[in-house]
Amino acid sequence: MRRWIGFLGSWALLVLALGLASIAVAGEWINVRDERRLDRAAMIDQMIAERSGNKAGELRQTAAQRAGEVNVLQNKVQAVQQQTDDVPDTGQTIIVSTAENKLYVRRGGQTVFDAVCSTGKGSTLAIDGHTWVFDTPIGRLHVVAKEENPEWVPPDWHYIEEARKNGMRVVHLGPGNAIDARTGQPASSNSGFWSWFSGGSSPTLRVKGNTVVENDGGTERELPPGKMITAGDAIVVPPANTKQRHFTGILGHYRLELGDGYGIHGTDEPEKLGQSVSHGCVRLADKDIEALYKMANVGDTVIIY
Repeated sequence: MRRWIGFLGSWALLVLALGLASIAVAGEWINVRDERRLDRAAMIDQMIAERSGNKAGELRQTAAQRAGEVNVLQNKVQAVQQQTDDVPDTGQTIIVSTAENKLYVRRGGQTVFDAVCSTGKGSTLAIDGHTWVFDTPIGRLHVVAKEENPEWVPPDWHYIEEARKNGMRVVHLGPGNAIDARTGQPASSNSGFWSWFSGGSSPTLRVKGNTVVENDGGTERELPPGKMITAGDAIVVPPANTKQRHFTGILGHYRLELGDGYGIHGTDEPEKLGQSVSHGCVRLADKDIEALYKMANVGDTVIIY
C-alpha cells in the first residue's frame, strides 16, 4: 500500500512538473510571438516611412497645427462670451465672425441683416524695431462715429508694403526738407550732378503749407492729392496733414468708426470679399455698407469673434 501511494505521489509530482514546464514554454512562446509582432510592426512602420518619405511627419505636424488653430479660436470665443455675458438680447447688435467672414445685425433677438465681409489677414510687418499686426480686434466694441465719403490717411506701413512689393525704398519728406524728384535723395546731395547732366537745376519736392509741391527751375506745381509720390527708386511719405496723404474712394462711401483706427467700411477690392485680407478693418460691399450705415446708430454694440 505504501508502495502504491509512493507511486501515485511520484506520478503527481511528474504531472505537476510537466505542467509547470508547459506553462513556462507557453510563456516563452508568447514572449517570442510578441517580440516577432513588434519586429513586424517596426518593419511595417519603416517600410511606410520609406515609401511615404516625410508625408507622415508632415501630416502629424499639420494635425498639430490645426489643433492649435482650433484652440486659439475656442479661446477667442470663450473670451467674447465672458465679455458679452451682461449684454441683453434687446436693441441692436452688430456681430462679426472672423472665421466665417460674415457680418450680422441682430435686433430684438432676430437677425435682420447679414452680409459677406473681409477681416484681418493676421500677418505681421516688422521694420526698424516696430511690428504691425494686421488682425481684426476680438471682443466687444461700439460704433463711436458715422462718416460719409471717408478719407483714408495711410499709415507708414502702407508705404513700406508698397515699396517692398515694387522693390523700392521709402523716404520721408518733412517740412523744411527737400528731396530730389529724380533720385529720391536729399536735394543737396545730387543737385550738382543732375544740374550738370541735364543742363539745368534738378526739380525738388517740398512741403508748402498743407500740400507737396515740385519746384523745377523756379516753376512750382502742386502734386495731385491722394496719389502715391515716387522719386527715382523711392516712395515718398509726406506729412499726415498734407493733401497727398489723404486718399478718397479707398474706404467706399460709408464708414462706421470703432475706435483705435478700426472701422467697418466699403472697399475698392470687392472681389476679395469673403477672404481674410484686410489690415484689421471689416470690409463690406458698397450696397451692404450702405444698408448697414442706414440702420446703424452711434453707440451700437459691435461683437467681433
